Amino acid sequence: MKIMKKISLLLLVFVFAIGMLFAGTEVQAEEPWAEIVGESFDLIVGYDAGGSHDLSARYLAEGLAELDIDIDVSNMPGGDATEAAYHVVTSDPDSNILFWGHPPAAVFDPATQDVGYEYEDFDPVASIGSPTFVLTARTEQGWESYEELVEYIEENPGQVVVGGQGMNHPMHYAIEMMLPMDELDYNYVNLGGGADVQSNLLGGHVDVGHLSLSAALPLYEDDELEVFLHTSTETERVDLAPDVPHLREVGTDFSEPHTLTAFAPEGIDPDVREALNAAIQEVVQTEEFQANMEDIGFEASPYSIEETEEFLGQELVEEVLPEYEEWLEAQ
Repeated sequence: MKIMKKISLLLLVFVFAIGMLFAGTEVQAEEPWAEIVGESFDLIVGYDAGGSHDLSARYLAEGLAELDIDIDVSNMPGGDATEAAYHVVTSDPDSNILFWGHPPAAVFDPATQDVGYEYEDFDPVASIGSPTFVLTARTEQGWESYEELVEYIEENPGQVVVGGQGMNHPMHYAIEMMLPMDELDYNYVNLGGGADVQSNLLGGHVDVGHLSLSAALPLYEDDELEVFLHTSTETERVDLAPDVPHLREVGTDFSEPHTLTAFAPEGIDPDVREALNAAIQEVVQTEEFQANMEDIGFEASPYSIEETEEFLGQELVEEVLPEYEEWLEAQ
């Protein structure tokens, strides 16, 4: 009898162990990114290393590595990221290649100039939120608010120089939304990028600048720059600068579309696309990723495929793009 009990106990332990093994396998199989575990992907960034595009891509790659998904980040600057976008859309959709880009390169540029591709040539995989852009000036100039800046421009027509990034470009359009030239008389100067805007501000070559919060923040915290407003698509108040109002709060219903998105060539396997989206959403919600992105002035939010398509294909293509094209024609 004792021998039978021991045998029964051993059988019970064996059955329990087998059950746990299969249960563990089932849990692993149920992970929504299981389809791509162990896979490698190329993530092409359209700008040089060190900027918000590059850093966010590398933080994402670090997070995906924790899920056993290998991401090789490659920088391919040129054409304000359109060269990288073209490289991806002309690749085989089964080649595990993605473009890490924003709406100017994926939506606005292909609609308004010949870059060799259209927005419809992409299958958007996942958006993760957006860097925050701001309107600034040197503190010593004495303007303490957006309203004071506008009043000064009105009273001193043609005297204020505004430095931005791009001529007849979505970032130029954003400045027009903040400081409409048909109402205000000022001079606009096209500069090379955020670092160029920052140095020209500090050097007194421009009076007002449009640049990322990450570039402006150290000077803002040292009281060298006054930040008048921000244009984030993700939030009304930015944690790093909670006193800075959104453009909507001063009367203009506009947010600046810099949302970063992983784009695949049209025709990617739907299961791979879903798995990638699930894995990216998982990483975006981790404390480490959120902290890393906050350090570069980035508001990180996980987007589903449907939310990504709704934002890019409906809000931007159907609503913002026609107004932008009308503005371009008037230039």
